[in-house]
Amino acid sequence: MIDLISSKFSKQSERPIQIHTTFWILFIAYELLVVYYHIGSLERPLVYIVFYTINIAFFYACLNLLNYTLEGEKVNYLVSIAKYFALLFFFLTIKAIADQLLGKPEPALNDPYIYIRQFLPRNLARAVYFTLLAIFYCSAKYVTEYKRKASEAEKRQLIIEKENAKLETQLTKSQNAYLQQQINPHMLFNALNFVYNSTQQYSEDAAHCIWLLSEIMRFSLEEAGPDGKINLSREIEQIENLIAINRYRFKEPLYISVEIGNDLDDHQIIPLILLTLTENIFKHGNLTDPNSAASLKLFTDDSGKLTFQSLNLKKSKNGHTRQRKALGLQNIRLRLDSFYRDNYTLQINEAGEFYELTLTLQL
Repeated sequence: MIDLISSKFSKQSERPIQIHTTFWILFIAYELLVVYYHIGSLERPLVYIVFYTINIAFFYACLNLLNYTLEGEKVNYLVSIAKYFALLFFFLTIKAIADQLLGKPEPALNDPYIYIRQFLPRNLARAVYFTLLAIFYCSAKYVTEYKRKASEAEKRQLIIEKENAKLETQLTKSQNAYLQQQINPHMLFNALNFVYNSTQQYSEDAAHCIWLLSEIMRFSLEEAGPDGKINLSREIEQIENLIAINRYRFKEPLYISVEIGNDLDDHQIIPLILLTLTENIFKHGNLTDPNSAASLKLFTDDSGKLTFQSLNLKKSKNGHTRQRKALGLQNIRLRLDSFYRDNYTLQINEAGEFYELTLTLQL
């Protein structure tokens, strides 16, 4: 893996070097052809090697100074200009020394007036030429980088818009499914009230179970607040009602421990999330084994973060059961995504015999 990364980085770093090398070879060849065409002869190769090396070094020095000036934070432009003139003076000095060493002494070293008339204008023009090359290269690089970033930002925006459209479609489907499942609550509660009154004289337990069921159904049909949330304590009441109903349902004892923290009245949550997760414990879990008791924990911390944890032995299940369970969790994730976005986590571990779920969300 390290070799692969190193190889990739090496190839990426080699490409700009190859491009720059090719450019300078073509650039030098072009200038030498122009000189030969106009003069009919060329200097010794060493002369061109030395002076092109100086000029190219000056180009990259100007380029680095430009990058520092444009990319640095709180850059003093007067200081950058001063650095440029210092750089220019340094390279003019190097060129004058190179002339001496190569046997082409400039008269400027002996006569300041001739220096100004011959050496300085010619080499200043050359310096300005390579400075403009550096400015052009830097501008082209920044324009290309700007277009690349703009293109990437546009692609990211399109992806976000697609995801938002998909989320809105899923939310609409979920809302439609909820509306399709609604029935007339008045008729429903009248029927439950009749069954409750009819059953009470024969079985207090059955009547109490019906009353608990009516409370849960009444809660599920209640309208949430303007922000789509309800008091957390109301949801906890229905969790306790659901647990009581399931204890009535089964002839065998159910082994489940419930730990609910205190001071939950001041918090709010979107309805039916915790109730649905609790229902899944009874629907898909095996709670009849005293050696593998299920557990449910619900608490909040000082920052208002709620934690819901459940652990239960898994039932043997068929494909249809798995599909319904996956659909229920998918709907829960959809609602959590819609209301809490990045302010929640839902972790599920069902690798072994047990099913473990942990939901944390910032209330």
